[in-house]
Amino acid sequence: MIAMVAVGLVAQETPRPNRLAWFEGFPEPLPEGVTELALEATSQMLRPDLEHSADGRTWARLDGEEWQLTWDWAVKAGSSRFNLRTRVASRSGGIADQAIWNWHQLFNMPQGGREDAPKNRLVYHLERDGHVIGDLTRPGVALMDLDVAWVRPFGTADAGGRLGASIQLPTGRQSDFSGDGGTDGLVGAAGWKRYGRFKVFGQAERVMLGLPRNSPLREVMDRTSFNRAWGSVAWLGQGPGLLGGLGLEISVGYTGSPYRTGLARLDRAGWQQHWTLRHTRLPRWRFGVSEEAGTFTAPDITAYVAYRFGDR
Repeated sequence: MIAMVAVGLVAQETPRPNRLAWFEGFPEPLPEGVTELALEATSQMLRPDLEHSADGRTWARLDGEEWQLTWDWAVKAGSSRFNLRTRVASRSGGIADQAIWNWHQLFNMPQGGREDAPKNRLVYHLERDGHVIGDLTRPGVALMDLDVAWVRPFGTADAGGRLGASIQLPTGRQSDFSGDGGTDGLVGAAGWKRYGRFKVFGQAERVMLGLPRNSPLREVMDRTSFNRAWGSVAWLGQGPGLLGGLGLEISVGYTGSPYRTGLARLDRAGWQQHWTLRHTRLPRWRFGVSEEAGTFTAPDITAYVAYRFGDR
């Protein structure tokens, strides 16, 4: 039974979340309960012509680059696991703007407003009716909100799932988008099924925000809970060969929005695509990239690498 639980727990990784500044202070996705270290690099920009709401009440500016180190530390507790997630983010104007510009130009794609924004600029700013909700213009390192999760796996690597809950503690700061200033909660469940060399996976969550009564975020939100979900299909690598051992997972993630600002990029639900590569020769590693998928909360692109300790 213990062996079955261990295998079922690590049978499917949770896709990386959306790293947009507006959502970074909210609870992290329900983890698998496996000790892991991940490095993520995110470039994000809200096009300048969409910074003001039609009624003139909201002004938002999002332009910057982040490098984030995410550490998951998991311990067994019978048939369950507890997971502590710590995130440290380095924010700056970055160096990726020109590379993204060149990429779009190479394939004759629209620049999405980049031609109207200064390159390598750091500005995270949100205000409503002249009241500043959050602001960050100086490069620096921030400790993000801390997540403590309980996870209960079931089944096997071929067919199984997990359920759990988490609490996010306010170790970050709402004023610079490294937290939301409250103690938040999350409940979620995931399941997967293997069909030969294919595997399908789904995960759904309900996020509940414990904002303080005087939180500035209440001025730009009309609710304090929302849903998230991911669905994916994976091609599994087999054997040690360079091509035969290569695995690819394609995921689509949905993130609801609690915001009501009059700015579509903040208010509407976001869709994100994730592409993850694995290889049987590197069973502890995975590499990936994610980007907006059709409708989105704000343009962003994230690349990441993750290394797993212990269970694989």
